[in-house]
This record gives sequence, C-alpha cells and structure tokens, in this order.
Amino acid sequence: MNFDQKVNFVTNTSGDGFWSDKVKTVRITRVELAYVDDDLGFGELRAYFDPAEWDVDNDGLIYTDSAWMVSFMNCMSTLGFSDTAIDDISYSEQGMQEVDYVSMDVGENFVKECEALYRWTINREAVNG
Repeated sequence: MNFDQKVNFVTNTSGDGFWSDKVKTVRITRVELAYVDDDLGFGELRAYFDPAEWDVDNDGLIYTDSAWMVSFMNCMSTLGFSDTAIDDISYSEQGMQEVDYVSMDVGENFVKECEALYRWTINREAVNG
C-alpha cells in the first residue's frame, strides 16, 4: 500500500492541546500513509509541516489540538476521501509525534480508500489555501 501525496493544506491550531497553547496557521506539505498492518485494518498517517513554520521546541506538539484535527480532516476531503474514511483518522500516541510531522492512526475505512485515491491523485498537488 502506497499513499504519499504532495499537498498544500492550510490548517489551524486553537491552542487547546495538552502540549501547546499556540494559535497558529500550519501549512501541511505532504501526507503519507507510512505504515499499514498486514490485515489492512490499521495504519499510521503522517502530515508533514515545515519546522520553520511550526517549531516543536518553541511551539510544542500539535498533538491533541482539536481545531487542527478538524481543519486537517476538512483538507483531506479535498483529496476525495469520504466522510467515513475521514472519520477513521485520529491522533496517534504522543511518542509517535515528530519535529516535522503529526502522526495519526487510521483504520480500515481510510486504508481501503487510499490505493484507489492514490492512483487518481498521483502527481497532482492538492491545494486548499
């Protein structure tokens, strides 16, 4: 399973996360399905951002920010994912977060849509902002 998409998503934080109180715009440049289990029922989705725009050392982790997840899910709909697939996205654990991406868990509904959508979106850049 391969889903690695260049994007130009504009997301926003509300500052209500456990790890950050920053209210900022965060541009997402790439979305990657980095891992899928053998049963195609679970995976890790990564949303990459520019560390110069969101500096984890100064801004904290985006992890658990409610507004960011809502805005990210809205952006994912521009790639053609159904509401059912998008509802299958949630933050992964704190230890999975990195300095240049937000790590999320995805379930079977999301994983099922990735392959077909990847073929459709390959070499296209999704823009929402």
